[in-house]
Amino acid sequence: MHVTVTGRNIDLTPALKDYLLEKLKRAQKHFDQPLDATALLSVAKNPSIANNQTAEVTLKVNGTVIRGEESTENMYASIDLVADKIERQLRKYKTRYWQRATKNHKGELGARPVLTEEEEEFAIDARVINFEEVKPKIVRSKRFPLKPMKPEEAASHMDLLGHDFFMFINSETQQVNTVYHRRDGNYGLIEPEV
Repeated sequence: MHVTVTGRNIDLTPALKDYLLEKLKRAQKHFDQPLDATALLSVAKNPSIANNQTAEVTLKVNGTVIRGEESTENMYASIDLVADKIERQLRKYKTRYWQRATKNHKGELGARPVLTEEEEEFAIDARVINFEEVKPKIVRSKRFPLKPMKPEEAASHMDLLGHDFFMFINSETQQVNTVYHRRDGNYGLIEPEV
């Protein structure tokens, strides 16, 4: 496995790199050809973030992107968790997609798989689907009255509702604004440009 490791706000020691490579090698056992991976190890400098050490790993397997991200208080623990996640995703990918597409009825690699009539019909339908139609769509619409209030009051309403964001009319500017939770534990305010 070829791994490109980069660090953000962290010294990439040889011990840390070796640990990451050793953990990711377990995922390689599921494939015969060597895999290329990109890893980003980062530390958030904000002291209010409890799980500030993040490990992200991205692999491309036959055009499919396999990605995992985990954050803990310890970089080695983050690496353990993300390596386990990547291994599970690769195992799932190989058992569901890779083997079915590359084995024929004798188990030999390279030939087109032999499918039952039902599987063949589904495969034909899958080739005909326009993948633009598979995108997420709006499945629910909601209307509610926007009340004039100050941003601090809107943040309180958002917390009471348990939502990640809250739209309101800013009583100071008379414009529609949105408050939202930031990852650092604070609030953000989105205001339209005039």
